Amino acid sequence: MSPFAIIVLVFIAAAAIWIFGTILYTKKNGIEADAVITRIRESVDSDMDVTYEYDVRYIRSDGEMNGQEEEGVLSNPGFGKGLEVGAKIRIKYLPGNPRAVVWVKQEEGR
Repeated sequence: MSPFAIIVLVFIAAAAIWIFGTILYTKKNGIEADAVITRIRESVDSDMDVTYEYDVRYIRSDGEMNGQEEEGVLSNPGFGKGLEVGAKIRIKYLPGNPRAVVWVKQEEGR
């Protein structure tokens, strides 16, 4: 394996660890809120793998921003195949980065 390939693999591994760590940190320390899926974007890569991005809207409940409507993009969208725009879910967010939210669960009975 070439040195360039090793460097690329190390970079990809470091990025994956950072992303996974951020998701775990937000799940553990984030503020939980009700959210509604407002948009679903589908993309297909060169290998024909389909990925989805879920935009959500929620009301903040932290400090000075309490009651402010916020929009975010799920950082861990590999959860709910079959969810549609308008689905109600529970998310967590960090006050310092309210646009990056993580999914907690789908709201029951909604």
